[in-house]
Amino acid sequence: MTLTFLTKAGMKKVGLVLLATLSLFGVAQAAESAVKPKVLLVASSYGVADDPNKPGMEFDEYAMAYHLLSPKVELELASPKGGNVEVGEYNKTKPYNAAVLASAEAMTLLTNSKKLSEIKAQDYQAVLVLGGKGAMFDLADHQPLQQLLTDMAAQQKIIAAVCHGPAALLHVKNADGSLLLQGKKVAGFSNLEETMFAKEMLQLYPFLLQDALTTAGALYQHTGPMLPLTVQDGKLITGQNPYSTPAVVDAILAQLKLQAAPRQAYPDERAVSLIQQFLAGQPVPQPLDEQQVDIPLLAIWGYYYLQFATADSERQQAVQVMEHVSGRFTDPQFLMALAQGQLQLGNTARAVELAKAVLKQQPDSKAAQQLLSNVKA
Repeated sequence: MTLTFLTKAGMKKVGLVLLATLSLFGVAQAAESAVKPKVLLVASSYGVADDPNKPGMEFDEYAMAYHLLSPKVELELASPKGGNVEVGEYNKTKPYNAAVLASAEAMTLLTNSKKLSEIKAQDYQAVLVLGGKGAMFDLADHQPLQQLLTDMAAQQKIIAAVCHGPAALLHVKNADGSLLLQGKKVAGFSNLEETMFAKEMLQLYPFLLQDALTTAGALYQHTGPMLPLTVQDGKLITGQNPYSTPAVVDAILAQLKLQAAPRQAYPDERAVSLIQQFLAGQPVPQPLDEQQVDIPLLAIWGYYYLQFATADSERQQAVQVMEHVSGRFTDPQFLMALAQGQLQLGNTARAVELAKAVLKQQPDSKAAQQLLSNVKA
């Protein structure tokens, strides 16, 4: 090793050069960090306010996507018609919804969306097509959107869609004329979810998403109703339902080589995660923290799952979830359904106890009276 000794003047000169180099490096780093990748959110324009037959975009999905993406990327929103995007009913108290409602920038995007016909694929690194039932009516055949997605696929950009959003992918083609979805693993809102949670739309839909995805050659993937599932096949990312949105966002950020911002899981995220633990036979903590877990969601999920159960194993799972929150969620209709579920499983004593609890709230409940009468007989 050779050591070089510098004079005082020489040391000063080297120091100045080093300082200038470091300053330039710092400026370059700051400039690089200031340039965020652009991600396009796509929403339906089908919705009409106060018309249940003209549903719009799912606000929860927009709110989660905006809340999780905006710290890391530059976001824009586009729709077939541009302008205001109509949304369906939603809970304003959910943390991500409340955050977006309080954000002037987020709400401006929603009320002043760009027209898809004005959007160019080269301006974006990724696209996320949001769901909501409206997507079933105006996204699958909207030519500017089809061209945009075709161009993004050709440019090897990230294409993502969640819930009913994959309807936009049905007719998108590769450069060779083959369907984009052919042979690709894809998730989207399932037929069972439509039957359970959107029954009023079944006669209005132009198609069922699960069936249409399969017809388009996709390798359709799904999990239990309203439980999160995100599927990635190359740069194609899809999520089954609204609760899949956070994982879809995480997958987009990973593809962009960005790290998701640290955060606490949303209460409804924790709720569906607990349901997955129930279904997997894993222990679930008790008591549940109402500030951390969406208890009404657990109750409603169990209630609907019980109504559509076709085997005792499914009834047992639904009843387990419902029992876990029965001390906190005491709606008479919920308790009565739980009583009937317990009776079907042969747990007569518990069914009677629940029916009596219903009668304390509703002394004239015919369902509770009938259950007790049948048990005595």
